[in-house]
Order: sequence, then structure tokens, then C-alpha cells
Amino acid sequence: MKTKFLFSIVLALFLIFNIHLPTAFAQDYTTWNLPKGAKARLGKGIVNDIVYTPDGTRLEVVSGAGIWVYDVATGETLDLLTGHTERIRRSVAFSPDGQTFASGDYKTINLWDAKTGQHKKTLIEHTDKVYSVAFSPDGQTLASGSSDETIRLWDAKTGQHKKTLIGHTDAVDSVAFSPDGQTLASGSWDETIRLWDVKTGQHKKTLTGHADWVSIVAFSPDGQTLASRSDDATIRLWDAKTGQHKKTLTGHASFGSVAFSPDGQTLASGSWESTIRLWDMNTGQHKKTLTGHAGQVCVAFSPDGQTLASGGDDATIRLWDAKTGQHKKTLTGHTDTVESVAFSPDGQTLASGSGDGTVLLWHVTPMPTTHNLEKD
Repeated sequence: MKTKFLFSIVLALFLIFNIHLPTAFAQDYTTWNLPKGAKARLGKGIVNDIVYTPDGTRLEVVSGAGIWVYDVATGETLDLLTGHTERIRRSVAFSPDGQTFASGDYKTINLWDAKTGQHKKTLIEHTDKVYSVAFSPDGQTLASGSSDETIRLWDAKTGQHKKTLIGHTDAVDSVAFSPDGQTLASGSWDETIRLWDVKTGQHKKTLTGHADWVSIVAFSPDGQTLASRSDDATIRLWDAKTGQHKKTLTGHASFGSVAFSPDGQTLASGSWESTIRLWDMNTGQHKKTLTGHAGQVCVAFSPDGQTLASGGDDATIRLWDAKTGQHKKTLTGHTDTVESVAFSPDGQTLASGSGDGTVLLWHVTPMPTTHNLEKD
């Protein structure tokens, strides 16, 4: 009884103290007990995805509470974008000019002013969850894939619905524009990839061969190759122009994420069995297997192609020499699975999002060595 009473007193004092904290002091949580090398801790809900603005000055953190907007230089919270009623998955994207941010959830896509955080438009045409959104390279068109089995094309400036692309027989999990903006690729739970003419909306090709749902499609930087990742534990490479199957990459027992190096010569694939594989895009040959993580792994290349970052179930981020595969540094500080990693456009900052509800920002320039990370 006495213990309960003392606990109640302590809890009450804790709540009163926190309610009356000055704002400046309350913000200090971003720098409390930071791991070595981390710049700031950003945590307000379970992190689903993280993306930088194209100019690298702001970070958008997709969480259960909404979309948090942070100043990358200071770690300061700039805004919280709310209005969605369901979990926002991977359906977030910036326009190429960095002026507009798109986010999708259940049936709707919201367009936001990326500078002010002001809501601009709500796009309502889908009849089920929006799983993926992507802007065309010229910024004129927004594509969205949904579990209603359709892809919709929108005028990115006005929000007007332009076309509905129909043909998949299950949820569309991923959409991607070719670098020239003329072709849209869509990956679906129906185990197929479809290629579409962006201008006319006409179906061009259906790519088959996967034996499970296709969760990621990505064009190489030169637009010549399309990579597709499936839960059949394979990555398939296709000729982006003809749709001809070029290579099937196998070796993982399952796949997490994939990323092309900026020069398009290497593909990195993370898996659910703790490994990362590097593949030669000219030959499709396996180059290296990087080990050290535990559980699922996500990957991202730095803009200069020199560094590969990976996050894992072991709550760590690892930095690798992208050319040699040499392990350079392990970053610790999260307490749960690292769900996503992303480099700023200038390559100087790495953001890591975790199931522990936080995002950590790290200095990564000059390129980290096994001895130290640049720090404040």
C-alpha cells in the first residue's frame, strides 16, 4: 500500500514537472544521451519511412502521428502534417523541384507545400489503400498505386485526375517512372510488372516470371534496366525498353530492399536473413556478400556512390565501402529494428528510422573510417 502511495506521488510530480517545462528545455530531448557520432534524435511515433527534400535542408519523417518535418541542420521540429486517417506506408514522395510533398493512405493522397507545410490538395479517386506514389522526372505528373488494383495519374500542379490505368488483378504495391519520364512501371501482388506509356496511358508490356507478389520496381539511373523485387526471394532484371528478361538474381532466402548505385553499375540488395549482396549490373554476377547484421536489412547508396549504408533488425546501422565491400563503421543508438536509411542529397548526413519511434541523424562526411565518425 505504501509503495503504491509513493509511486502515485512520484508519478504526479513527474507529470506536473513535465507539463510546466519551458519549451526550450523540453526540446533538449533531441540531444539527450546521443550515441557517438549522432547529431540528433527525432522521435514522435513509430517510423514508417524517411525522405529528404531535394535540397537536403529538411527531413520528412512518416510516423503513426503524421508526417514530422525537421530542419536537418538543427534537428528542430518545423511542422507536423496531419489529415491522414490511416497509416502512411511507403507512399511518400517529393516533387523534383522540392516544392511539393505527396503522401498517401487509405483512399486519399495529400499534396503539401514542402516549404510551409500547408496542405494544398486532397486527391480522392482510389477506393482502397494507396501503397505507392511517385513524381515524374519533369514534376508534371504524379502516379499512385493502390490495393484497388489500379494506378492513377494526376496533374501534379492542380491535382486533377488525368488517367486510370487498369490491368492488374491485385494490389499495386510499387510504381516508378523511367528517368526520361516516358514509361511507368508498376509492380503488383498479382506477381506481374506492367509497363505503361505515360503520355497515352496505354499498356505496353506485361512482365511475368515472378512466383510471388512484386513489392519493388526500380529503374537504373540510365533507364536501360528495370529491377523488380519479389517475395519469391528473387530480383529480376529486365530490358526497360523491350521488357525482355535479362537476369534473375538469386542467393538470398528472402529480400528486404534494393538500391542502384548512382552510376548504375551496382545493385545492392538487403535480405531478411541478415546479409547484403552486391551485384554487377553489366553481368548480373554476384560480387560480394556483406555480413554482420541480424534479421532484415535495408540499404541505401550515398549520392557519390562511395558509401553503402544498411540498417538491420539488430538496431544498428553499418557503413560499407561500396566498391570493396569493406565494413567501415557500425553506428549504434537505436533500440529496435532500423526500418529505413536515407542519405541527404549532398551526402553529408545519413538519417536512420527505427521501430523504436526515433530517427537519428549522423555526420557521414568525410567518408567514415573504422576509427571515427565526424561529430559535433
